[in-house]
Amino acid sequence: MGPDRPPSDDLRARLVALPKTELHLHALGALRPATVVELARRKASPVLEAAERGAAEGYAFENLSTFVEFFVGLFGLVTSPAEFERVAYELLEDAALLGVRYAEVRWTPVSHTTRGATVDGMWAGLEAGRAAAERRHGIVARWIVDFPRSLPLAVAEEACGVAVATRDRGTVGLDISGDERAVAADPRFVPVFARARRAGLAVVAHAGEGAGPESVVGALDLYGATRIGHGTRAVEDPALLDRLARGTVPLEVCPTSNERLRVVASVAAHPVATFVRRGVPVVISSDDPSLFGTDVVHEHVRLHRETGLALATLGALAAASFDHALLRPEDRRDLLADARRDARAWVAALARPAERAS
Repeated sequence: MGPDRPPSDDLRARLVALPKTELHLHALGALRPATVVELARRKASPVLEAAERGAAEGYAFENLSTFVEFFVGLFGLVTSPAEFERVAYELLEDAALLGVRYAEVRWTPVSHTTRGATVDGMWAGLEAGRAAAERRHGIVARWIVDFPRSLPLAVAEEACGVAVATRDRGTVGLDISGDERAVAADPRFVPVFARARRAGLAVVAHAGEGAGPESVVGALDLYGATRIGHGTRAVEDPALLDRLARGTVPLEVCPTSNERLRVVASVAAHPVATFVRRGVPVVISSDDPSLFGTDVVHEHVRLHRETGLALATLGALAAASFDHALLRPEDRRDLLADARRDARAWVAALARPAERAS
């Protein structure tokens, strides 16, 4: 076995040690299965049966519809400040134990407020959980507010209002999510994102997952996106690949998610290696790790094993990912310099004989 192909257990341990980011992480998709069961029992939730089965055997969804039905049911489990604090702390603790030094976590506040939560209560809990995780584990985290593109414009406007109102409580961006096949890049949302940018928030957008490369172009040109969630189908447009390679907008690559939702036939068939070869900026993330039976380290393992990306390449992507955080440049410098330096040191250590032999 060559120096770049260590045994599986050793490979995972090495990749846990790699300082990394999680820049595409949906909070409800990262809930601990045991926590989901506990909350579902307490609230007599209709998702209880599926939650118990998932905790015992791992989640399995027949199709996108059953996945969405279960996911929507999770919103009603987290409504009180104490529940937000708990789940925020747990998901950040789990990330920190995987070597994540910086995370941006997506929340859909409108889906919680329609089920009894308040914005103030939500953010009080989130910030308490974030502070506790940073204090105990050293992980730095921020929030991204998202809204589903299939809902009325008023929902997007409300989500933007929440994002603007919570800028001083950890929110750094506004995201549009949901199935792009319905409305890939709807011009109705242009004023919403313009308002977010004026308020100093970054714009990110799910695109190139359900719909083709035109959805990525729309996210860039209509919304002014500074990161693209997934972007998988950008590979279908050579001109778009050239554009992405010339710019600084990264694709948030989530291979297992794409496989499980049939965006790609397999991780081996994922275009991430093409993106890297063409010079397209890429950050590796886990999307909904609990629901898809993965985590950010497993994503790195699979990319190495199944697409052939070298460990040095994965390390370089991890180091560069800190530059794509939605923080102000001075905050990136102050908060993430050590993590970036440590990731580069991890890559440099691969070249040392003692490391190659391990």
